[in-house]
Amino acid sequence: MASHEKRTAWGLALLSSVLLAGCAGARREPMAQINDPNESTNRQALAVNQAVFGPISTGYHAVTPSIIRQGIGNVSANLNEPRIFANDLLQLRFSAFATTAARFVVNSTLGLGGIFDVATQGGLAKQTGDFGQTLFVWGVDDGPYLVSPYLGPSTARDAVGFVVDEAGDPVGWALGVAFGYPAIAGLAGIGFVTQVDQLKQAESSSIDFYSFLRSSYYQTRRAQLREAIGLPANVESPAEIGSAARAAPPSNALRKRPTSGE
Repeated sequence: MASHEKRTAWGLALLSSVLLAGCAGARREPMAQINDPNESTNRQALAVNQAVFGPISTGYHAVTPSIIRQGIGNVSANLNEPRIFANDLLQLRFSAFATTAARFVVNSTLGLGGIFDVATQGGLAKQTGDFGQTLFVWGVDDGPYLVSPYLGPSTARDAVGFVVDEAGDPVGWALGVAFGYPAIAGLAGIGFVTQVDQLKQAESSSIDFYSFLRSSYYQTRRAQLREAIGLPANVESPAEIGSAARAAPPSNALRKRPTSGE
C-alpha cells in the first residue's frame, strides 16, 4: 500500500505541474502541427528502444503462436477498460462510459477474463479514454513530442497522463490488495509484451521507422482527442508547416533490419 501511495503522490505532483502550465480552455483542433524540437534526442531514444526491446519481441514471436498472442492482447485490452471508463467519466462522455463498462462486464464473463473479445462481436465498440486525453479536454496543451523508454511515442502531456493512469489504475490496485506484488508484476508484464509487440510490427513495415512512428502517433492521437470533444475522428496527417520538426534522412540505425522469427 505504501508503494501505491508513493506512486499516486508522484503522479499528482506531475499532474499539478502540467495543470499550472495548461491553457484555459480545450483546443478545438488538437495536434494540428507536429511539434518535435528534440528530434535528435528522440531518435537516439528510439534506437535504444529498438536495441533493447526488439530482441524481446522477436523471441516472443518465435515461441508464442499467433492465437496465443491475440489472446494476450485481448486480456491486456480488457484490463485497461476500467481506466478507460474512469477517464470517460472525467471527460463527461457518458455514452462512452456506459459502453466501456458494458464491454468490461461482457468480456470478463462471456469472454473468459478477456481472452475473447465477445463485446466487439456483439456491437459494443472499443472506446478511447486515458488521462492524457482527459487533460486535453480540461485544456492542457500537448507540449513537445517525446520518445521515452517503454512508453515509446508520446507528448509531454500524454507522458504525464500515462504516469497518472498507471498510478491510479483500479485493476492494479485491486490485484495488489488481493494478491500482492506478483499480481502487479504479472499485469505489467502483459502490458509490456503487448506494447513491444505492437511497436515491432510497425517497425517491420517501414523504412524510416522514426518518421513513420511519429506520423502514426499524431494521426491516431489527433483522432482520439477530436473524439473526446465531440468532433469527427479525423485521422488526416497534421500539417508540418511552421512546426519544429523537419524530416531527416533515415540513419542506418533506424532503417528496417531483417529479423528472424517473424
